[in-house]
Amino acid sequence: MTPTTPTSMPFAPAGSAPLSRRRRHGWLLAGLCGLWLLEGRLLSRGAGYPGQAGAHHAHLVVWAAGLLVVMCVLPWAPLALRAAAAVGVSWAATGYLMAAGLHLPVWGLTESAALLVLLALVAWRAPVRAAVPAGVALAAGVLVAPVRDTDAPGTAVVVYALVVAGVTSAGLCLRYRDAERARAVAAARDAERLELAGELQDFVAHHVAAMTLLAKATGTVAEDERVAASLRDIQAAGDEALTSARRLLRVLHQDAPHRAPLPGLDGVRELVDDFRRTGRGPVRVDLHVDPGFGAGLPPELAASVHRIVAEGLANVAKHSPAASAVRVTLREAERSLFVSVRDDGAAGQPVQCAPEDTGGLGLVGLTERADAIGGSLTAGPVPDGGWEVLAVLPVQR
Repeated sequence: MTPTTPTSMPFAPAGSAPLSRRRRHGWLLAGLCGLWLLEGRLLSRGAGYPGQAGAHHAHLVVWAAGLLVVMCVLPWAPLALRAAAAVGVSWAATGYLMAAGLHLPVWGLTESAALLVLLALVAWRAPVRAAVPAGVALAAGVLVAPVRDTDAPGTAVVVYALVVAGVTSAGLCLRYRDAERARAVAAARDAERLELAGELQDFVAHHVAAMTLLAKATGTVAEDERVAASLRDIQAAGDEALTSARRLLRVLHQDAPHRAPLPGLDGVRELVDDFRRTGRGPVRVDLHVDPGFGAGLPPELAASVHRIVAEGLANVAKHSPAASAVRVTLREAERSLFVSVRDDGAAGQPVQCAPEDTGGLGLVGLTERADAIGGSLTAGPVPDGGWEVLAVLPVQR
């Protein structure tokens, strides 16, 4: 199998997330524009304004204010600036109508809806220092809309207040969710760094210990005293490096459970066999390993290959339960290891969600591991259907 080309996104193909956001923005703007046209139709009929002077002029003010506030929803400037512009337009329209004595039973539905959208965005994404004043101003702009009509019942104000509270709460909930997600991702990355540090210490300690023993053995047979002194210095430096590395690792892992021995390539076939036995339904799992793959592979790379295959299979079980075939491929080319776990997604079934949308953090840690050793890891849908986790790890022979 020819691996797909890695992209800059760790979880999904480049451009898929922005495209999804553009679609949501498009539907939102289409809804606001439809409401604006409907409100213009109602205002043009002049219903509810018999004999009131200046009603037509008031219609234009309300309709224009709605359009200008809707334009503030578009991402043409920072969110705080757009919120300030929307508040300015809304309060200007309210001040003009109240000063002119034009109290309208239609209070600006499009304007209020757009202000609520901006209020939700401010509560969700704006920095705290800007979110508080902007949120208060936006909420006040919505609440003052019914006051434009002196005959407005108190119930309308109460309903508007409840809607404002609900929208604000929804935005704050989204902010809290994003903050929790960011903390979870950071914790997963830190945990993977600690695990990788332990694995590096294991194989580095082996090589440093061998160098120290070699220096000690050579020093005992060296005839030149200067050479023997240099070898003794090398031995002392090696012993000190080992002691410092063990002390540092003990501090990093003082609250962590005892680490198991480093997994290797021998465990990859066991992972595949276990997946066959525990997989739900008749899933065909194929393992393809290039001849000579992994010969003389450094321990940290072997452990990384094992971890990537394990996480890839776990990803299939969790996010693609309808898959009927899984292909695990290990190959080496151009001084790089290509590790691929690919499922067919049960052709015809919807493509599974990206890991960041389902709360999974396994690929976050593996991406951090791959970056730490100079490689890359990507995951996403493939053109002919299904899902692939692909890692490219550099190797030197």
